[in-house]
Amino acid sequence: MIKGYRARLLAAFMALVLSILLVLAGLGYINFKDYYLTNLESRLTKEAYLVADMSQYRIGVDSVSRTYQDICVTAARDSDTRVTIIDAAGVVIGDSQVANPATLDNHGSRPEVYSALHGQTGVDIRYSDTLQINMLYVAVPFSNEELSGAVRMAMPLGELQSIYNNALRGILLITLLCALAAAMISFLLAQYFSRPLRDITAAVQEFAAGNFKRRIYVHSSDEIGVLAQSFNHMSQHIEQSIAEVSEVKKRLEAILNNTVNGIVLIGQDDRLNYANPIAKSLLGLAENFMGRKYVEVISTYEILQMIDAARSGGKPVKQTLILHNLGAGMLEANAVPINNADSLKQDILLVMNDITEMKRLEQVRKDFVANVSHELKTPVASISGFAETLLAEGGKNADNVEEFARIIYNEAQRLTMLIKDLLELSRLESETNLILQQVDVTELVGGIVARFSKTAGFRNIQLNYTQPDAIPRINSNPELIDLIMVNLLDNAINYSPDGGKIEVGVEDLGDKIKIKIKDYGMGISAAEINRIFERFYRVDKARSRKTGGTGLGLAIVKHSLENLRGQVQVESLEGQGSTFSVLLPK
Repeated sequence: MIKGYRARLLAAFMALVLSILLVLAGLGYINFKDYYLTNLESRLTKEAYLVADMSQYRIGVDSVSRTYQDICVTAARDSDTRVTIIDAAGVVIGDSQVANPATLDNHGSRPEVYSALHGQTGVDIRYSDTLQINMLYVAVPFSNEELSGAVRMAMPLGELQSIYNNALRGILLITLLCALAAAMISFLLAQYFSRPLRDITAAVQEFAAGNFKRRIYVHSSDEIGVLAQSFNHMSQHIEQSIAEVSEVKKRLEAILNNTVNGIVLIGQDDRLNYANPIAKSLLGLAENFMGRKYVEVISTYEILQMIDAARSGGKPVKQTLILHNLGAGMLEANAVPINNADSLKQDILLVMNDITEMKRLEQVRKDFVANVSHELKTPVASISGFAETLLAEGGKNADNVEEFARIIYNEAQRLTMLIKDLLELSRLESETNLILQQVDVTELVGGIVARFSKTAGFRNIQLNYTQPDAIPRINSNPELIDLIMVNLLDNAINYSPDGGKIEVGVEDLGDKIKIKIKDYGMGISAAEINRIFERFYRVDKARSRKTGGTGLGLAIVKHSLENLRGQVQVESLEGQGSTFSVLLPK
């Protein structure tokens, strides 16, 4: 089996050329044989007429037989043929191959002799009984004063066949040479004509392998050129289309991989076809989940029920559930069936959203509203009650008027502090543009510690400040740092026992400055550390009420540090005190 267009093209060329050469060689051989035989017959005819003419000019005649015999021998010697002279009765009167012509049979019935005796040129090819070989016979009529008859010339066909064989070998040799030349020309032509197709084939193979930038350079206006140009247009169009699809795919993957929702696609065959990183985390999927049955890899029973319900009902199913692998986190899940025009069974799109933080913030909001209501209700009730009592007494008891007025004043101050802290917190949350400047943190913290030293001294609390050397200035906001330190030192003093101790220090951590405030007070339990930065959250509500705080100090610290792109860290042991570390970026 011939493979390859070039090989088939070469084979077709060679088959066509060889067929033509063989036909031409056969026709040439046949024509040569006919032409040579015709020429030979013509030559023999002319020589026969020449012998006939010789018979009219015999010299020195002793007898007729001997004279005609001499003519035959002489003519045969000069023409290298067999010469026979026959009279009108068919009797051989001379033959160059037989010494005594009288021994020969009557030749009147021989076809060529018969034609010559009747005035025509006779030609025949047959086997000679006398010579026992195939002979070519040509006979012509003659007549002279003595008699009339026929002159026959004969030539052995063996010599003719030898000439034919030599001619055939020559024709075959020429045919072979022409075939070799045709093979070389066919090879070159096949190379030339198949080169564009080889280029197209190579380009298509690279195209199939993913190289869409490959182009074909064929400079012709025939079908091959049109094919190459069409392929180039096609490859350019496909390259652009694939680039667009790839760009869309990349964007879609980026969206799915970075979205806050968990997304899972379950195919018609109940196998997982896709899950983004959030979904893997929420469902705890292993790395080899792709292509597996969803009942094998999803362990949450409620989600399995949702998928089955969405598929059987053909409607979206929404449910809020608890994932125990998330530490009892809240999850909002939606199972949505996707209709397929070519299939009766539907794909299922599972969209999950971790609402644990949202639920927590909702609870914080509820607690905030309740705390604000409570914090406002208590002083307002006190102010209202004592004012009502004063109105009822009419100012008769001076001691009561003074005491009640003092209480009203204190509660009003408490309301003022609460409103001030709420406004400060609101300002921090809405702050977008901070004015930054070079700040000497060591000097700033030292000034704040000096301001609180007198307050701490009222309760015999030692406020120790370790001032380090060579702390570089940082680009920050001194007002927010002051606000942070005021709230932290105020808490440290309020929650320290009388005669206690508070340590303040500043450290250089390379890319950050660390301010540390350590007290030896009541401390914070591990369960409450994560909630102390919530608004109005109090570790010890009775003690907090006694200290007069608003419950917003640590929330203000947290939001101030967020604006400064800083951090606050807490280390505390219940009954042993707490350490608050403020990290400020340089």
